[in-house]
Amino acid sequence: VRMVLADDEPTISDLDIFDEVWELPPPERLAEAHDLLRRWCDKHRPDGIFLQSERGLLLGSLIAREFELKGPPVEAAHLCSNKYLQRVTLSQAGIGNPLFALGENTVDVHRLAKEAGFPVVLKCVISTMSRLVTLVNSQKEVDTAVARMRDGIAKSLDVTRLLGFAETAKVDLGCDPRRQFLIESFLGGDMVETDGLLIGDRPYTFGVCEQVQSIDPPFFIEAYLFPAECTDTRTVESVSDATIKALGLRDSAFSIEMRVSNGVVRIIEVNGRLGWDEGFSELFQVHTHQDRIHQALQLALGMEPRIIHDRSRFAALAYRSCYYDGIVEELPTRDEVTKMSTIELRLGLATNRGARFVAPPNPEAYPHVAWALATHPASSHAAHEIARQVLDRLDIVIRRA
Repeated sequence: VRMVLADDEPTISDLDIFDEVWELPPPERLAEAHDLLRRWCDKHRPDGIFLQSERGLLLGSLIAREFELKGPPVEAAHLCSNKYLQRVTLSQAGIGNPLFALGENTVDVHRLAKEAGFPVVLKCVISTMSRLVTLVNSQKEVDTAVARMRDGIAKSLDVTRLLGFAETAKVDLGCDPRRQFLIESFLGGDMVETDGLLIGDRPYTFGVCEQVQSIDPPFFIEAYLFPAECTDTRTVESVSDATIKALGLRDSAFSIEMRVSNGVVRIIEVNGRLGWDEGFSELFQVHTHQDRIHQALQLALGMEPRIIHDRSRFAALAYRSCYYDGIVEELPTRDEVTKMSTIELRLGLATNRGARFVAPPNPEAYPHVAWALATHPASSHAAHEIARQVLDRLDIVIRRA
């Protein structure tokens, strides 16, 4: 297999991995990138396209359609990125959602809050990897939250990317993402997620994870417990399958976040691609014994991946995080981290010395510093305790800046 990387930020190390590397315009200049990719593909006629990233999904789906390559349909890629139309589509299919509405001002927020109660959640229309997601706990927070949201979407490069896709694909966004944002009721309950691959339109779900999220600030992932022990995973997988069908997603990966309360499953977000949190591949390998990136490459080439479900071990992937402005001063070396790993415990670093962390709500906040994956013969919660204790003992110093 000859692999060519087209990326907006290629690195020197990419030259050691790929047969050819070339630089794309930044993701917000989607029309330019599409034109460059189309001309390259017209000349070289690739056998497949790997588009498993948030920034690559929309662009890659266009190329897949134009050159008849395996990949998600353009319409499905759009619904996985445009969270407003995603909500509309799932509601029409009878799949549980939070109460939601498009809004552009404080009056709209108060209107939904009057029906749903506080807290409510404000979101950019396009998936932004948790950027511009704002929890509004009370009436007194509405003005500030709306002002921040309006300022954010006016400048958002993610919104620019969606608008470029709409122009290139000739699709109707159903809203004005520079002016309007999503307002949703806050969903409590067990936080769960399904991840997997679609062989054609057949879902191969790795399993159901339980999420552990941060409280203050909210919405950041602190751990994944695999498989989930908090709820009936069969019901969750059934809703996951129905969601995929409603969106028309196929020939791709998927990652679906849900809430379960009193046996009712509701959708938080659907992504038509692989999840990319640190340690994710290692987490799912506990059951699949396969590298999911290699499996996604097989899908892209029209091959059917080998399917394994080994449920003999429980696992947890935990993160050590930084939620303040700071600079990494002390950190174990990667060799030291590797030596600490065992058959039942793996560790990894998500940053390096000298790196800067920024505090939420800065849209560039990515808090993960290090990760630990532990396994246990009987409980993912027990595995989580092991992973958390190891992370807490790591000698890490981040100076406040």
